[in-house]
Amino acid sequence: MTKVAVVFSGRNGLDLAELRSGVLRIPEVTMRLREAQTVIDDLEVPEVDLLSLLTSDDEHFFRNIQLKSLVSAIVQVGLFDRYLKTQTRPQFFVGNSNGDSAMLVCSGRQSFQEMVLNSPAVVGVRAPSSETVVPLMTSELPVLSGLSLTEFHALEVRTTDQGLTCVAVPGDSKELRKLVASLFQEQGMSRFVNIGPSNALCEADYRALSDGEIEAIDSIELDPHLGWFWQGNRRQVLQIAL
Repeated sequence: MTKVAVVFSGRNGLDLAELRSGVLRIPEVTMRLREAQTVIDDLEVPEVDLLSLLTSDDEHFFRNIQLKSLVSAIVQVGLFDRYLKTQTRPQFFVGNSNGDSAMLVCSGRQSFQEMVLNSPAVVGVRAPSSETVVPLMTSELPVLSGLSLTEFHALEVRTTDQGLTCVAVPGDSKELRKLVASLFQEQGMSRFVNIGPSNALCEADYRALSDGEIEAIDSIELDPHLGWFWQGNRRQVLQIAL
């Protein structure tokens, strides 16, 4: 049986304005954005409008790197919701384990509400009396522009007496490429599905890692009802630096 891993593209997945506009047409994404907005509104956090941020120009979108990171994670959770409507649950999850982590939410290691409440974008502006949620996977990493440098982990879905659970695969990396190579070589991983919309790794990276033995595909491309999404978008510039 082919082993499947979903790879979350991280905080830079919405760096193109046309992608931000496109994801707002996906119902599961807008539902997650509204859910997150409700959590934020309940905290009476001032001047945080997630939908407006996604429709803004690049200058405004890049102005607050912490809020950009949170919105990117929220969108990825919505895209994973959509993915599960047509595909089976993957055996592995790959993504950032610190900061705003869609991987932790989608794997069940953290709730969606916890991710929003514990986001640096929210913690820094909410009332001091608000409850603080402790991150589930942390490491002492340097901080750049208000965000810790990205560290990647992989989680494996296993069956226990209590049902399905996700456990951390030994090892981590500050380079996603190295982690993917390890999964291919040590876990026999042969199919990676990107949860983006931008790609965490380009197709050439996967080919170089496996001599063509790895299949890499985008979750949006797998959806028979989202064929419109990539029309007119600049696929040649969708590889992002994490």
